[in-house]
Amino acid sequence: MSKRENVLIALFSKLSELQGIPVKRNETLPQVIPKSGIAILRDGTSGEPEVLLSPPLFIYQHTAELEVIVQAVTPVERDRLLDKITEKIGLLLAEDTSLANNVDYFYPQAPEIIEEVIEGAPTMKAAIIPIVLEFATTTPLT
Repeated sequence: MSKRENVLIALFSKLSELQGIPVKRNETLPQVIPKSGIAILRDGTSGEPEVLLSPPLFIYQHTAELEVIVQAVTPVERDRLLDKITEKIGLLLAEDTSLANNVDYFYPQAPEIIEEVIEGAPTMKAAIIPIVLEFATTTPLT
């Protein structure tokens, strides 16, 4: 298995420790959002690595995205629930910034907040959280 996939599995495993919030990876948004909200990890992009020679070493700053989606009738409910979930995620991710030694370091960036009005249903609110994963590998394919 490639280093990139191992890193993403480690991140997904860590996020799966969230209590009471379903966490998925690369799945489509469900038609019904659970009352507790939902988090979906997207693999994201690796970008161009920094390359060290002799022996070759590729240093990546891979950016995955975590989508956190809530749905509630009132803006106050949506705001509180989304804030509660993002705070839980922040505390969880701060516990181990090496993902059990799978990365050199990783950190979440500030979320982009989006609201989606759905006719005939409660409004959805989402936070798109970029998560930067720094790691090295001897080849971009493994």
